Amino acid sequence: AGLGSLSTRSSGINAEYGVIMKGGNTSGVVNDVLSDLFKIRRHNGVMLNQNNAILPFEDSAPLCELLKKKDASLFVFGSHNKKRPNNLVFGRTFDGQVLDMIEFGVTSFKKLSQFKSTKVPLGAKPCLIFNGDVFEKFSDWGIIQNYFCDFFCTTKTSSINLQGLEYVISLTAVEPDTLLLRSYEVNMKKSGVDSPYVELVEIGVSLDLKLRRTHFAPPDLRKQALKVPKAAKIGKTKNITHDMAGSKLATVHMTKQNIAEMPQSKMKGSKKRKEDGNDGKVKKVKVSESNLDAENSMDTS
Repeated sequence: AGLGSLSTRSSGINAEYGVIMKGGNTSGVVNDVLSDLFKIRRHNGVMLNQNNAILPFEDSAPLCELLKKKDASLFVFGSHNKKRPNNLVFGRTFDGQVLDMIEFGVTSFKKLSQFKSTKVPLGAKPCLIFNGDVFEKFSDWGIIQNYFCDFFCTTKTSSINLQGLEYVISLTAVEPDTLLLRSYEVNMKKSGVDSPYVELVEIGVSLDLKLRRTHFAPPDLRKQALKVPKAAKIGKTKNITHDMAGSKLATVHMTKQNIAEMPQSKMKGSKKRKEDGNDGKVKKVKVSESNLDAENSMDTS
């Protein structure tokens, strides 16, 4: 998509924390979608049970104020009316302003409870797969792709450890305005070769979305949002590397040392002892008067 992640921001707001909320009027479908989306990312978000009479596209000020109180940047807003039934608005803010909003209509939905139980824990970080050249052809869809990377708290990577891959979310863009969201459990099975046989089992959430409206930030605000603060930048440290396991390795440079000239502590066991009589001197022993009287009494007896 040509865009960097917006997860790192200098506004002081938690860029990964999300709020899932209901509008003034909702439907059963919208309530179920919001509930399942919260289960997917419950490790880093909150769901508001009360209804909120907010119109994000008409007046975003109440929405931004609510997100500021919750110390959040991401949001999902669900509503329902005759003009826009089963409506979802995905969005994010920056520095108290709306950065992006994408409005979808739910055309098809399957709840988590409609699928078989899975071993994947709720809230696990998924591997995202984006299908379709729409994400590359149109800049608006590139921003949508970038948003969902933020929403599911993922980062781009050049390699994957197959042993840790257990959960996949697939987002397929179909021209001109359809987005299909599917979730899968990854099962690794023996294949007789080095690479395992990979089986994908659908586990939900399953959503078919139709794009309705969008609101994207102007270039200057987006440039400011993409700017990484100096405190968050990871500078390259000299003589420090990391191995494949992530352990830190350091190289220490020392001057050449002469071990023969190094001071050494002498152990007591290494000292030589002089034997009695070798030096020709008589060993003197102090005897108290009481000991002498005791010896004399023994002799008389």
